Amino acid sequence: MTARTLAWTGCIAIGAFVLMVASRLTVLDPVENITLNVTSPIQGVMRSVTRPVADWTNNITAASALSDENKKLRDDNERLTNDLARAREAAIQQQNANDLNAVRRQFPDDVFVAAGVVSRDSSSVRSIIAIDRGASDGLREGQIVVSEGRSLVGTISKVFGSYAWVTLITDPKSAVSAIVQESRAEGVVSGNYDASLNMEFVGQGAAVKKGDFVLTSGVGGGYPPNIVIGRVSTVQKTEQDLFQRVSVDHLASLSNIEHVLVLTSFVPLKLEKP
Repeated sequence: MTARTLAWTGCIAIGAFVLMVASRLTVLDPVENITLNVTSPIQGVMRSVTRPVADWTNNITAASALSDENKKLRDDNERLTNDLARAREAAIQQQNANDLNAVRRQFPDDVFVAAGVVSRDSSSVRSIIAIDRGASDGLREGQIVVSEGRSLVGTISKVFGSYAWVTLITDPKSAVSAIVQESRAEGVVSGNYDASLNMEFVGQGAAVKKGDFVLTSGVGGGYPPNIVIGRVSTVQKTEQDLFQRVSVDHLASLSNIEHVLVLTSFVPLKLEKP
């Protein structure tokens, strides 16, 4: 080691020692105060300049985290909503199955084929539905179709291998021999272009009132007797008319019916004229 190196090393050691002693003795406090006074404004300016950048960075980070959390909540809500919808649909399907079984127990001598509605054509000139059962399930034209509550829905008008078309009783071409349960007044329930039902050919002397039940009479052989069609909604009488004007409300909602029963044990009669 050269003399110059030794000299520099000694100077550095002595200087460090002096600074340490001065710090302990607070000799350098005025210098430190001056330094702080000089640098504090600079530090304040630097903080003022850098704070918006830091805040912006923090906001971006917080917004990103909030967006991720919101997406997770939306996904969780969608999943729970779908689970709820599936659970409710399963409950509805189970209730439908229970209703069909109840109908079978109520009418043990009748044979039904359960079917679901797969299409509708409820225009102003037709009122028909398609069901997911057909010739392969034993269905034939002319068979009677009822609701889950065993109210009359219509008759099968066209059969294919795996599906069939049902003409509803509200179809303008539909006509069902009927009887008013309370007064035993007979007539014909027919459909209209607005999907409503009228009971025609009810005599003026028949005691028909609102709320009376209207059932199939079985007259003519096209329908079995005692199937509920609906209830009387309005009755109008005029002296110049031969018959009363009777409107009937169907018990089942045919516009949104989803499940039906086909009465396969009943064979419609085709009566020949004498």
